Amino acid sequence: PDVAKAAGVPQFNVDLDVDPEERWKEVILYYKDMGAIEGLTLDEAHPQPAPDVAKVWTESVQSQLDEDFEGELRGWLKYGGFNLTREHILTNMGMYEMNYPAYCSGIVAAMPNGTVVHGRNMDYSLKIHMKGKIVGWPELTVDVTFLRGGQPLMTSVTWPMQLGIHTAMRFDGWTFEQNTRRLGNDLELNTAAVQQGGQVFTLLARRVMERVPDFETAVQELWSANLAAPQYFIMTGAGPFEGAVLSMDRGGVHETSSPPLMRL
Repeated sequence: PDVAKAAGVPQFNVDLDVDPEERWKEVILYYKDMGAIEGLTLDEAHPQPAPDVAKVWTESVQSQLDEDFEGELRGWLKYGGFNLTREHILTNMGMYEMNYPAYCSGIVAAMPNGTVVHGRNMDYSLKIHMKGKIVGWPELTVDVTFLRGGQPLMTSVTWPMQLGIHTAMRFDGWTFEQNTRRLGNDLELNTAAVQQGGQVFTLLARRVMERVPDFETAVQELWSANLAAPQYFIMTGAGPFEGAVLSMDRGGVHETSSPPLMRL
């Protein structure tokens, strides 16, 4: 907490035992008051697909929301205000799969005694207009600690309208980050895959991290996932030399041309 405070990253708790519609209220009002929700809904912050493609994605992502996620989405609509719509939030959930041109880097290393170190950066830019100035990810990033039974369960680097995870850690368990993997003709192939049941990674990853306490089970569950888009998952565990890089293909298969599951 002291490191995070020194870095100026706002800290929030999201209690999983609270009604889904209410548990993100503090986060939502923070973003609303700073003007982030208005800025993101007015600016074209992300690539805008053709209307027919966007419709496919909003309907497909909606179909992947369980009752709990649906309640959280309603909370964003309830407290977000401005021009925020269900379509904004659903599109945001599929931001990566809809071919967002973003690239980040991560590193996994082990000390001689087996202690694993996992770090990442977020080096791509976003520019939106917010209360007369231009801001980006540094101003929009917060750290959210998810609670269960009054105890910290996991922590996630979080952005506006985000329900799933892309950078997170389960306490005494394992870490997760996702990175871009481009194979060509991505939007068209991803759109076909999501229509055939391919999953949006952020929602899947959060549910796995909430449910699975240990590194190895989490690796195997994510490695077997049916995803809508190719990508990399980088994961580490609490045990000695627990680290893995998963080169994921779309559609629940592992192409022979793709790297195998790699471990420390």
